[in-house]
Amino acid sequence: MMTIQISVLIWTVICFLLLMLILHFLLFQPVLKLLDQRSGRIRKAAAKKAEYERLSAEYEVMQKEKKAALIKERQRLVKAEIEKIRSEGRLKLEAANDERLRRVDQYRMNAEAECSELLGVLSEHGEELAVSFAESLIKE
Repeated sequence: MMTIQISVLIWTVICFLLLMLILHFLLFQPVLKLLDQRSGRIRKAAAKKAEYERLSAEYEVMQKEKKAALIKERQRLVKAEIEKIRSEGRLKLEAANDERLRRVDQYRMNAEAECSELLGVLSEHGEELAVSFAESLIKE
């Protein structure tokens, strides 16, 4: 049979406690300190990541706003250019119409002058023909 010796039991407990005390100061505290530092770095990294994601989202929103503003500005410029081209086209069309009307009036005036001249010539020839017709009737 085995007997329990109190002195060995006490020394075993004392050695165990002493070993635990030594391990606590030499191993557990440094390991716990490293783990605390590591968890602190992890928290800082998570905070930096959250800040980065927030800034990244803000940047994307700003880029979209800039792009939208740029598109609006380009649309405004294109509309202004279109309106300018339309105005120039209207002016050219009005000038062409004015020129066409001027030419039509000039052709009309020329035609009227030629008609008057031809009527005068016809009138003279008509009188001559009438006189010669009358003379031919008289001679007969």
